[in-house]
Parts: sequence; structure tokens; C-alpha cells
Amino acid sequence: MRALALTLETIAGHSSTENKVQAAAAYLASQHSDGIAIAARFLAGTPLPPGTPATKVGRSTLVDIIAAFGGAERRTLLKRATARGDLGTAVAELLEGLPRDSGAARLPILLVAESLARLGRVGRDRRARLLQELFGRATPIEAKYLTKLLLGSLRTGMQASRVEEALALAFDTPVDAIRRAHMLLGDIGATAERSARGDLETITLRAHRPVRVMLAHPAESAAQVCALLSDGAIAEDKYDGIRAQWHRDDKVVRVYSRALEDFTHFFPEIRSIPDAMHGEWILDGEVVVWVDGQAMSFGTLQRRLGRKQVPLTLLLDAPVIFIAFDVLRADGYDLIDAPLLQRKQALQQLPSEGPVRRAPWTELADEAAMNTFFDSAIAAGNEGAVFKDPKSTYQPGRRGRAWVKLKRPLGTLDVVVTGAEWGRGKRAGLLSDLIFAVRGSDQLVDAGRAYSGLTDAEITELTVHFKENTVRTTGSVRRVTPDIILEVAFDDVRPSDRHPAGFALRFPRIVRRRLDLSVDEISSVTDLVELYEQARAPTVEAG
Repeated sequence: MRALALTLETIAGHSSTENKVQAAAAYLASQHSDGIAIAARFLAGTPLPPGTPATKVGRSTLVDIIAAFGGAERRTLLKRATARGDLGTAVAELLEGLPRDSGAARLPILLVAESLARLGRVGRDRRARLLQELFGRATPIEAKYLTKLLLGSLRTGMQASRVEEALALAFDTPVDAIRRAHMLLGDIGATAERSARGDLETITLRAHRPVRVMLAHPAESAAQVCALLSDGAIAEDKYDGIRAQWHRDDKVVRVYSRALEDFTHFFPEIRSIPDAMHGEWILDGEVVVWVDGQAMSFGTLQRRLGRKQVPLTLLLDAPVIFIAFDVLRADGYDLIDAPLLQRKQALQQLPSEGPVRRAPWTELADEAAMNTFFDSAIAAGNEGAVFKDPKSTYQPGRRGRAWVKLKRPLGTLDVVVTGAEWGRGKRAGLLSDLIFAVRGSDQLVDAGRAYSGLTDAEITELTVHFKENTVRTTGSVRRVTPDIILEVAFDDVRPSDRHPAGFALRFPRIVRRRLDLSVDEISSVTDLVELYEQARAPTVEAG
């Protein structure tokens, strides 16, 4: 682990992408065959192989364990992390001051990988013991990067695409071949193993080996969609469900999440196989709750998640279907390089009804038609629409401009900032994570947090203001005088016990500051209730 930590420290210190890639390549080239996959995943900041349960280790848990291990108070460690803008750096500084046995056990990278993979499979007490054992073996610099790996925040500039370049350099292989292998395997670790062996030519898609999904670029209007897809588009409804891959071989059907985890047991209904399907199939689509010919909201679907077994009452109350809008492999043939229009034609083999069905779609040529389609999707109770280039090939894990999504925010609220927390990464040292409130019956009540929408200059200006107007400090949060009014947009509102307002906003983002409003004029809890009821009111078609 020490060699990895030193390499990551070197990479983080380089400003040049070329130097970062060269340092990573040198480290990868030095690895033995049994460690190359782990090394590549760790460099990319994704330490778990696809399908491995999440570690279930959060920042709070780490702070508790490390503070106790280092003989420090929790608030002392948090204060140091806030000052450094990084918990990993604070952990390293804490351990630097502790005596260490010169004969202390080393921390092999294989042991780290094995322990991280076990964390999500064991109970809380065993998870704590595993973490204590790892940090007990770690040197300060190893502890720094172990912390950052666990939090998913390496911030070295070595995302997966840079690791692809490092593999190409380390094993003298064309980077396009590396990228295609990674695209098909869905795992940078497996890609590294095949690269080291020089075995990239025979890789194909395979059922039950999920790949990363292709992503859509967000647009703000049909005019922007039309500008990006000037030669016309295939249009589909955007449902309020869960993105999933449906895999079938001759023996079994499994459903995989966007994180490449097998979550078939949540959705037993969609394990059925349409009569027209033969051989291996890989479908990309959406799991949605479907009642009376209409997709229900994500909140209804969410009730089925996180359970070992879905009770019969939920199977009856929240029945699901899988709506396939793309196909990567059909009857044993890969279609990933075929144009979308050809893939859509392959989907015609699927039925238009039943638990596994094809998504309706249409071809559009101009802005007016796109606006009409979008309005129809919203009227049907869906999230919006997705527009796709008919000539586009499937690009796993990529968010290019070949797919464009258009969503209408549920609404906006005028809120007041009641708290601010220090940011991380490029916003370390700035109070950029804002807690906002609405009016309750007799006081302000917190309703959520927003992180995006303000410029760096605005955040810098507000940081000075919040420092000067801090009422009290609780942990890493500064409670501030409620005098900064913001307009916040969001996609949905749901009941929640997490916030005193009683609701949670989905994907809140700051639209602008409202210098024209006072605190007495901001939105209220009543407005939240009305928006919630409005979003769930049945759609009535004009007769």
C-alpha cells in the first residue's frame, strides 16, 4: 500500500496531465499479475470490483474510528479536516504524532482490497474491527489515501480515462484498444489484467457481465436540443424510475443497477422472458412502477429497494415493468457498434406490453416537434424526454452529445440560507455547501441543501459574508444570520424526516440570488405541500 500511496501523492502533486499519466504508468508496469487489477482500480478511485456491495462506511464512521484510534476528540479531528479541506490529510497529520512500532505489520495492497470488499458484507461491529485493523497497520501516508479511497475522494486527477492512458503507456498498447476493452468489460481492473497479458482482441459483450451505461447530456430547452441534434432525433419519454440492464442467457435472467450491482431480487416480475427472445440478450432501460397504463413516481418505486425480500403486499401495490429503450446484445450478437436506428429495429422483437417490453419512440426533425413531444411526456406524468442521434453507437460510461435529456423542474422556491459548510476539492476553504430554509408556522425550518448554481466569485463573496455573520458553529456547520435569499429549482418533492420542513427536494440547485426579496417574502411549508400535491395529482385529459 505504501508504493500506491506514494504514487498517488506524486500524481496529486503534478499539475501536468502528462506527468500524472507517466507516474501512474510506471507504478502499473511494476505490478505483479495478482495486483495489477487492484492497482488500476485504486488509481481510478474505484477500489471495489463491479458488483461488490458498497462499503457502508461514511465520513462520520471514519471520523469516530480514527479519532478513537488516534486518541483525539472527534471535534478536534473535524476541525483539522475543515482547516485542511480534506479528512485524509487530517488523518495523516494525526497519525504523524503517534509513536509507531518499527516492527509494525505492513499493509499489503492485496489485504486492503480484500478488506474493503468485505466491509459491505459484514455487520457494523465487524466492519469497525476491519477498519481498526487496517488503520492500525497503516503508516500516515497510507492512512491518508486509505481514508480518501473509502470516501471516494482521491482528487488526484486520475479518473478512469487517465488510467486508460497510463495502461496504454505501461504496456505499449494503443489507447483506443484499452478504451474499447474497458467499455466492454465495465471494469478498469479487468482491463488492466487483459492489457498486461496482451489479450484485448477477443473481448466481446457477455450476458451477466454488466457494462457502464451510456449517459445523456442535459439541455435547458428544445432549441438547445435541436442545435445539438441538427439532423433530427429519436425521441423517447424519460420515466421516473431506475436505470437498469436486463441480461439473459439460455438459463437465467438477472437485472443490474447503474452501479453494476445485481438487484434482481427486488424485481421478481421482470425475470420472465418474452417468447420471441432466444440466446443471449443485454437490454438497457428503466425499471418503473406501472399502474393502469402509467408510470408512477420514483417515490413509489423506492419503497421496494433496500430489502432482502419484497413482501407480497408491495408486489401487488407497486408492480414494476422493465421498459427497454436500447439493446447491446441480441440473440448472441453484439450491437454496441451498430447505429441506434438499427438497435431500435432489433428491439422490435420485444412486445409492447408485459413485464419486459420495448419503449415507444418516434423520429423528429425540428424544434416545434420536440417541444410538442416534451409537453406530451410531461402531461403523461413523466420526468421529461430524451432525444438521441439515430446514427449514434452505444458508448458505455460516456456522457456525450449524442443523447440529450430535457427535464422541466417541478418548480422553484425562494429560500433563505440558515447555514453553510466548508466545501472540498477546488472549493476547500470556501463556505459553498448551503443549508436553506422556508417559513414554518412561526419560525424558519430547514428544507434542504444546495451545492451548485453559484459562480466561484459569488461563493467567495458569500464566504466573507457568512464568516462575518456566523451565529454559532456546530461541528463543521456555521449557522448564519438568515439574510441571503436564493431561488432554488428542483425536480421533485417528497415527504422526509431528514429535514424539519418535513419534505426533501430532489436535485436542488441554485438558480439565482434574490436581492429583491426579504425573509418575510420567501416560500413556506404550505408551498411545499402544494407542490407535492400538484406533482402527484392525476393527469386529466381534455375531452
